[in-house]
Amino acid sequence: MNNYITFELTDLARKLKGYIMLFNYRLSNLCVKAEPTALMPVSVFVADAEYNLEEVANIMKPDDFSFDVYPKNRNNLQEIISGIFDAHPEFKMELKIDKPEHEGGEERSHLLYTMPPVDKNRRKLLDEAAKIFHKECKVNLDVTYAEMQPRLVEVYAQMPLLEIDEARKAFKKAYDTAKDQCDKMLEQKQSEIEEGYQRYLNEYNDQYDESDADNSEMEISHDSEIEALFN
Repeated sequence: MNNYITFELTDLARKLKGYIMLFNYRLSNLCVKAEPTALMPVSVFVADAEYNLEEVANIMKPDDFSFDVYPKNRNNLQEIISGIFDAHPEFKMELKIDKPEHEGGEERSHLLYTMPPVDKNRRKLLDEAAKIFHKECKVNLDVTYAEMQPRLVEVYAQMPLLEIDEARKAFKKAYDTAKDQCDKMLEQKQSEIEEGYQRYLNEYNDQYDESDADNSEMEISHDSEIEALFN
């Protein structure tokens, strides 16, 4: 294959992969389950220095819907709380006190973060946010693919017809594969959201208001609410 075509194909695949990764990162921060990538945006400031969460705390997952956060230095507890709240104010936090393992030992504090239940309103918000991020991803894929086409015109003019056909098929395959990934990721997230909603209905049945199950539409302020909760 023409060296320039090979370069362009590699570059296209790299850019498309980047948009898919960004979309996946954004979906993981629409928290239904406790996804480790959801903690990546957390910054903790200690003594005027910025740290990633894993630098100042050990993180465990007791189940699919919660994180245990153990400060490496107990004096940084408040800074860790502030950092996680800034990134995910929707997380439910509980301060836990662990008894010493042996007599004379010290108590140890850690934080239990639980994912918020997916009630009707949150289901709507999560679904709308996922669709917005999906649309943005598709637009980026389309624009990247379209912007590449003019650069190929002159190169195609110097290639045999068979090689041109092969090159076009290769570019189209990379583009179609990325689009399919994008669509499947949205479907998977929507399925996860729906599972979370059904879990909410089952576990919170006693507190569930029947009016919450109707089919009425709710207006969502896309930008402000999504930015406040998920970015």
